[in-house]
Formats: sequence, structure tokens, C-alpha cells
Amino acid sequence: MKQKINTVYGLISAYQSKHPHGHYFDEDTLRFFGERISEMRVLKGTATIMDCMGEEHTCYVLSSLQRKHPMGPRRKYTYFDVETLDNVICD
Repeated sequence: MKQKINTVYGLISAYQSKHPHGHYFDEDTLRFFGERISEMRVLKGTATIMDCMGEEHTCYVLSSLQRKHPMGPRRKYTYFDVETLDNVICD
């Protein structure tokens, strides 16, 4: 059953339910990249993307600002599969 996620806190809750040992939203992980939950946004709707293995996924898109990127602060888009909430790697 697909769930409709519109907020960052909704995404975090759903992610932690499906991945209780996942570390994507851990305080230490966010600190390492210089990210803040308060600055994250879930973009409206979903996106259909191709992962690095050539498989197509329908995903929620999380927008965040990485303040500690080696080349200076930059906007990062992270994709979470709507069914599994796995982090989809497409780069």
C-alpha cells in the first residue's frame, strides 16, 4: 500500500518504520554533512527516476542543503522509493 508523504517529518517517520536500523536521518549523519531537518523539504508529487543499475523507480524527492560539502554549500536531492522507502542511488 502506497502512503502519501508531504512533509519531512512524515518521510522521517515512514523511513524509520520501514528501516528501524537506517542511519539516513541520524543526528551524527546530518551533522557530518552539515544538514538540518528544519531546512529540508519534500518536493510536491513524485519523480520517476532510473537508478544506477538501470531500474526505474517512482520516488519522493527530499531537498536539503549540505553545508559541509568540500566545494562549499550545495543543494542535494535525495530519492526515496515510494513503496520501500529505500534511498535510490542514481548518480
